[in-house]
Amino acid sequence: MSAEVPLEVLYNRFQAIVENMSHVIERTAYATFIKETADFSCGVVATSGEYVAYPWNLGAPGYLGTNMKALLDYLPDYEPGDVIICNDPYLLGQPCTHLPDIHVVRPIFVDGEILAWAYAFIHASDFGGAVPASVWPLAREIYQEGVRLRPTKLYRGGALNEDVLNLILDNTRIPDTNRGDLAAMCAGLEVCNQQVIEAVERFGKEAVVSGIDRVLDYGEARARRAFEEIPDGSYHFVDYLEDDLYSDVPVRIEVDLRVDGSDVVVDFAGTDPQVSSALNMAGVDGTNSLLCLALVGYLTSSDDDLPKCSSILRPVTLTAPEGTLVSAKHPAAIGVRYATAIRVGDAVYGALAQAVPGVVPAASSGSISPVVAAVPDHETGARHVEVVQPILGGGGARSHADGLDAAEATYGGFMRNTPVESCENALPIVIRRYGLVPDSGGAGRYRGGLAMRLDFEALHVDTEVTGRGLERFELAPWGVAGGSAGTSGRCTLTRANGEVSDVGKFDLLRMGPGDVVSIISAAGAGYGDPLDRPVREVLADVERGLLTEQYVAEAYGVIIRDGVVDEEQTVAERGRRERAADAIAYGPGRAALEERWPDAVQRRVGELLQELPIGVRDWAKHEAYRAWTTREPHATVEEVCGDLRRRFAA
Repeated sequence: MSAEVPLEVLYNRFQAIVENMSHVIERTAYATFIKETADFSCGVVATSGEYVAYPWNLGAPGYLGTNMKALLDYLPDYEPGDVIICNDPYLLGQPCTHLPDIHVVRPIFVDGEILAWAYAFIHASDFGGAVPASVWPLAREIYQEGVRLRPTKLYRGGALNEDVLNLILDNTRIPDTNRGDLAAMCAGLEVCNQQVIEAVERFGKEAVVSGIDRVLDYGEARARRAFEEIPDGSYHFVDYLEDDLYSDVPVRIEVDLRVDGSDVVVDFAGTDPQVSSALNMAGVDGTNSLLCLALVGYLTSSDDDLPKCSSILRPVTLTAPEGTLVSAKHPAAIGVRYATAIRVGDAVYGALAQAVPGVVPAASSGSISPVVAAVPDHETGARHVEVVQPILGGGGARSHADGLDAAEATYGGFMRNTPVESCENALPIVIRRYGLVPDSGGAGRYRGGLAMRLDFEALHVDTEVTGRGLERFELAPWGVAGGSAGTSGRCTLTRANGEVSDVGKFDLLRMGPGDVVSIISAAGAGYGDPLDRPVREVLADVERGLLTEQYVAEAYGVIIRDGVVDEEQTVAERGRRERAADAIAYGPGRAALEERWPDAVQRRVGELLQELPIGVRDWAKHEAYRAWTTREPHATVEEVCGDLRRRFAA
């Protein structure tokens, strides 16, 4: 066939290939978190390292924008049938971001040359390390987080490399599950290989090769068109991780978003140093897709027909000083990097809210936490590990619609919940409660999405439960344009004897028969003045059990008694109230944080930290925080910093 194949035909063919790959992986995988929750992805990758096609409707959209050139070029030679496996972020940079994410690629040969690559990744339910499920929030270095793999041939010329497979399986808690999941990924690669070759047979090699470049260039052009709608300028925002998991010291994420025509720069200067826990993101060269989640969200919301390819992030440049939270140096722990990626996304959205008012939603729940249970075999002691549920909070309200209830669409993509029946079939637990939390979404003309609640009971002794990425327990999601902040999350543990304790953002719980853990996510924030929400919509939420009569009286000034609106009192109550300020509503937690640790002080301390070696900056930040919060009443920041500088110099 002629090389002049319509671009749409070629793009749709590539997209169909990745959708077929995804179906194969989903239907043949072993782990519940893959076959039910869909925490995996796949793609057709150009020899440049960019995705030509990538599925939207899976649970892990965050890798779109990744450039895999370093991975593709790592080994000196390839042959048909090779499959390369890797997961090491520090050695490779992109696409790897933490150790449980296992990546495989396969070269697609046509006429003895590599035309493109098949790609797949899964989040393994366990890949070794200090705790079941591998991701330990309190890990201090990457060596505690699991098996590290540099790019290695799992298959060589179509033959399985048993030594490599055995090395992997011998160091994980669930070897049979991982063996099945690796086989599922390789099956997906085979489908991609066959169907790309079929496309060449139908359209011709020249048409497919040129089509790859045309799709990528077209994706870039469409993205630039969307970015040009943002007014030129510099936009600044600060958000926080509540603590570094070892202390109450908050972790500052500072973003400067600079727009010049269709070019966008995201500058993280001012962001705190890398921390001693697993919240860090490994530093990479080029565009780190996990730092661009908000920009991808903006693009896809602006252009429904945006191509699903990496080139949409070609207009974006990231700058992050080495040794910061978002550009950590080896061997910093990185297992909970997605909690940081989400807060980075919130900060970028905060900057965009200034640039394009009315477009960016209020803040969502701001965390995604896969809660994992590990149950020992009573005969051998070996642990069976499965994800119970991904805890997704409420979505932020939009300028035209309510936030999604218990669905973190902003960062969770199409991640699905695990059916209760599957949970209880896979693990000796009982789900006691699973649903929405009434009155939790931030009030507004459009209300924030409600929080999620999950209660489950352990049935076996020595059940270990891990939580990761739990956030927004103190610093609530922020509201926009007069909307209220969402509510914060919380976790409690009720022992079989009735003893109840607040376990907060737990990293590892040990439970016995009859113990029940209850996890409540944060809720999305509101958008617009609550007094503008129509009474009929408030009443509808009450009738559906989403809001209570007492809450709507306080939050919306709508008086409802026994299911009937008192119209006269509602008009009077709303008339007495002041209009909400058209501003971001951070909630009381942020106000308290910045009262004890003011922005100006943080900036000055940040300048001081830049004078120190990377390895001592986190320690020095803690010392500065302690010195400031325990200072004499009239001490100035310069006096505190001067004292610290003398100590550090000594």
